[in-house]
Amino acid sequence: MPLREPTGATPGRRPAWALASLVVLVLLIAATATPAMAQRQPGALGAGFQVGRPGGLALKWYRSSSVAYDGIVSTDGDDFLVGHVHRLWERPIPDSPLHLFAGPGMVIGPAQLAQSPRLRLGLSGEVGLNFYAERFEVFLHVTPVLRFLPNTQVAVDGNAGLRYYLRFP
Repeated sequence: MPLREPTGATPGRRPAWALASLVVLVLLIAATATPAMAQRQPGALGAGFQVGRPGGLALKWYRSSSVAYDGIVSTDGDDFLVGHVHRLWERPIPDSPLHLFAGPGMVIGPAQLAQSPRLRLGLSGEVGLNFYAERFEVFLHVTPVLRFLPNTQVAVDGNAGLRYYLRFP
C-alpha cells in the first residue's frame, strides 16, 4: 500500500477496525511499560516509522532531557515528497509511564513530481503522548497544519508510530 497523502478531492478511508486495532495495541503496550524504563538522554537518536497522515520514516533527536527535534519524511514514490520538522518540549505525566509533548514546526516538500514540481510549505504544531520500553518509543500525536504554498489549506493530521533508539550517549 503506497503512502499517499490525500488530496482535496475525495480522500480514501481506512477501515475503522484497523485504526481501532492500532489504538488497542498502543494502549496495551503502554500498560506494560514502567517508569524505570524511560530513556530520554541528551544526544539520543531514534529512528522508526509512523502510520497515519502522513505515514513514513520518523526520526527524533534529543538535545536535552526535555527538548527534542522530531522529523518525518513521507512519499508515495510517485507524486509527492514531504517533510515535517518540529521542536518538541516533553514532560512526564505524574504517576504514569506516559509523557506529554508539544511544539511548533513546519512542513516542506515538492508536490506533483510527475509534472512540474510545486513547493509545499506550511506551519504546523504537534501534540501527543509517548512512552518508552527499553530502547523503543511508542507515540501517538495530532498535527494541525496550515499550508500556504502552493495554496492555502488547513488540515489536522494524526499518527501513531514506533522508534528504536540507535544511540545513547
